Amino acid sequence: MGLFDAFKKKNETPQVNAVQPQPVKQENFEQPKAAVSLTKNPELNRKISLRKEIVLNEVKKQNISAQAARVVFVLDHSGSMRTMYRNGTVQEVLERIFPIAMHFDDNAEMEFYWFDNKYKELDPVNYGNLDGYVQNVILSRDDHFGQTCYAPVMNEIIKRYAKQQPSGIPTFVIFITDGNNSDKADAKASLTEASRYNIFWKYVGIGREKFEFLAKLDDLQGRFIDNANFIKVDTLSSLTDEQLYSMLLTEYGDWQNLCRQNGIRVDG
Repeated sequence: MGLFDAFKKKNETPQVNAVQPQPVKQENFEQPKAAVSLTKNPELNRKISLRKEIVLNEVKKQNISAQAARVVFVLDHSGSMRTMYRNGTVQEVLERIFPIAMHFDDNAEMEFYWFDNKYKELDPVNYGNLDGYVQNVILSRDDHFGQTCYAPVMNEIIKRYAKQQPSGIPTFVIFITDGNNSDKADAKASLTEASRYNIFWKYVGIGREKFEFLAKLDDLQGRFIDNANFIKVDTLSSLTDEQLYSMLLTEYGDWQNLCRQNGIRVDG
């Protein structure tokens, strides 16, 4: 926590013949600062830097006032996603989502879960492991791909961030899938329960699926407040960074305002 903390430098000047050391002139003194964390890939560093600026501009444009969030990335790991994990598509998506976490998350990490009919929490994504994350953390450890169920991973996120680790800092979940699920009633119940907590769900449907159920979740009745938004794109690679971040952040600021109006903490 505190990625950009400065390191304090101790100035030690030995006394010689009781002569007092000369005071440091404060106007010319600058404490050394910790270097900004970077990956070992210069081109990836360049992209992250540019994308962070785009995220910042979009946050300002959409008047998102709460500047801290626990960003959680949730990604479909069902059989239909197998090719996208292996051909570099998922790695590219991860690299484009990461700057959002870098803007909001104070520990410069993004929590990552994959899901099929089960779920698994993976290593948090950070500057040290982002480059090559999919190959090194996912494919090299587990090549199992299952069916599609939303509720198990949703329930785990509710349990962790609302009950086990509650905070006045909101949780921003980016939930990406390429298909409809087989546990619709359970997913509705999970989203309804989550509406009483400071967890916002951005559902992203990728591919040619109609995603009728995710569209229904977006307008689900019976929730305490509207806590979700759904967007559909054929491929994320077809979007510019400006378009992608605009879509991902849409309704997040509105949700924050709803939380404040209904006694749900989002400002820390």
